[in-house]
Amino acid sequence: MKRATIALALAGTVAFLVAVALTVIDIGLRSVSSLTVHGLTDIVTLCTMIGAMLAIPYGFATDQHVSIDVFTSRMPGWLQQVLAIFAALLGFVFLGGAFWFAVGQMTTAYDFGDRSQSIGIPMVWYWLPLLIGLGLASLINLWLALRGITRLVRS
Repeated sequence: MKRATIALALAGTVAFLVAVALTVIDIGLRSVSSLTVHGLTDIVTLCTMIGAMLAIPYGFATDQHVSIDVFTSRMPGWLQQVLAIFAALLGFVFLGGAFWFAVGQMTTAYDFGDRSQSIGIPMVWYWLPLLIGLGLASLINLWLALRGITRLVRS
């Protein structure tokens, strides 16, 4: 599962690098001339969506998400496993619900032909990384819950 998500996380990193590079180029152009990168805000916003949303599944797959283990680290191992399963199931439900809601919002944006303000990027392109990130992160949480249940039953 980790290998499947690393490619997406790397693609997200490239999107962040593109946003940074275009911003630096824009600043440089403005410093020496009156030229700018046309539509920079739209492009940087899209790159940020891509970068952030494609990294989320990797965070769950590698257990690198933010967690507070001050209390759980002192609990018995079997209870830690149960709580990890519960957290993964909650993640699955929450992210799955967010995915479902986002599908509806993307469909509305598509139906109305919504576009970005500066250069007219179809808003669907902003919703796609969100859907990919939420959908895959939801499935990874389901996989983590099932894996945890299997381990708990075996032990």
